[in-house]
Amino acid sequence: MRSRALVAGLALALLALGFALRPPPTAGPALRDFESYYAAGATWRYHGDPYGRDVWRVERTIPGVGHDELLPFVGPPFGLPLWEMLARLDWGAACVVWGTLLGFGLAALAFGSLRLAGGTIDLTDAVAILVFCAGFGPLTSGMALGQVAILSCAGIVVTPLLLGPRLVFAAAASTLVALLQPNLAIALLARAGGRRAPIAFAFAAALALGGSTIAIAQRGGLGHYLDVLREHAAAERFIAIQTTVAAVVRALGATPSIAGGIAICVALVTLGALALQVLSRRYAPDDCLGLACAALPLALPFAHEHDFTLAFLPAILVARRARGALWVAGAISSLVIAIDWLGLAQRPHGLAMSTAFACAAALGLAALARERLLPFHFLPVLVALAVAAVGTLAAAHPLPTWPVDLSPAFRMPARASAAAVWNAEQIASGIGSLDPRWALLRLFSLAGCASLWAIASVVLLTSRRAQDLQPRSEPSSTPRPQPEAVYPSA
Repeated sequence: MRSRALVAGLALALLALGFALRPPPTAGPALRDFESYYAAGATWRYHGDPYGRDVWRVERTIPGVGHDELLPFVGPPFGLPLWEMLARLDWGAACVVWGTLLGFGLAALAFGSLRLAGGTIDLTDAVAILVFCAGFGPLTSGMALGQVAILSCAGIVVTPLLLGPRLVFAAAASTLVALLQPNLAIALLARAGGRRAPIAFAFAAALALGGSTIAIAQRGGLGHYLDVLREHAAAERFIAIQTTVAAVVRALGATPSIAGGIAICVALVTLGALALQVLSRRYAPDDCLGLACAALPLALPFAHEHDFTLAFLPAILVARRARGALWVAGAISSLVIAIDWLGLAQRPHGLAMSTAFACAAALGLAALARERLLPFHFLPVLVALAVAAVGTLAAAHPLPTWPVDLSPAFRMPARASAAAVWNAEQIASGIGSLDPRWALLRLFSLAGCASLWAIASVVLLTSRRAQDLQPRSEPSSTPRPQPEAVYPSA
């Protein structure tokens, strides 16, 4: 429809305005998190410990890295050969290759989500989905940092599309990509139904486990890796960059034990309710995956802003399937997740860009709606006003940035583990402070996931019933046009 095309064009113009208002970048190397992957690959090649302080020997040689700012590596061991191949390139070339891979991942995530939502995809949809990608804070944050979470989420979305005849091994490969970020790949368990999915998942799990065992057999084995995970999780458990129930409740004033207990209760309730939805068979298999992606952030014990890219799929499912008031509620929930609320305190000079991006994302969702556009489709733009208001308040309580706010006088504690050094860096930067205002900012993201999960539970169930109630055409020798499918073929 012409109105959709006009809205998509306006969203694109607002996106361009947002880029024009972009503040100067933070000092340091590009794709900052890729630094640890690159260093781990080089360290592993030279038989060092990629999970220890040995990575600093490589990180300190990367252009733009300052003194004593170790960034530890905690990725699964089976990924080390990938990082080793990239580490054979010089830093600049490796960044180009990795950035290209992330670009392909973004495209796979965007158009794979549209494909799972069902229906045809036209040029307006393509423009709208790319605008929404640019306005989806967790996704753009992950892209800017060079985060493997982007590829992991792409693998989660693409895997169901490959669970067809003669594509089981391709689905296993996609699952393996998702497992590069194991805390996100858990969502695929909700898609384990059917004949082919268990085969693909079992094959991928065997490769990941076997590859991990071999990769660090001479460096302490899997036991050493599990110890590293436990130590790193403890080092980051309550710091401000953790967007988890435990971290938020702790910053609001609860004791560590109470915060941990509340987080466990929320996780158990979330996982229990999600299991009931999946096992009820009231939802289509791909819709179960969407529900899991919306709910999982509420149960994760370790999550940064970019990990909320997981909610991109359910946001698109709701945007394409919902109607009326449910569409408005779903769009608002999706935009609440799309805003990097903590970033409003960490980068207050980027408020104008964030507001423009929020407006663009809201219009992108309107252009993705599958019904005639009415005034209520533009109500989610009000979220941009909330961004402006909250950002103004957050600017009065700025959150430090690592390593920009790390004192030049900081020195790594002697003989401390990589996780202990990382914790000391966060404390010295000021990110370890328990500020309730920072907690409320993170609470927006978690509340958005809870709301989107609830709305998706209704929308996806309704669309499944609508499909089941469609009359089946009688066999005939004359071909008849078939109605547009709500779900893609598995």
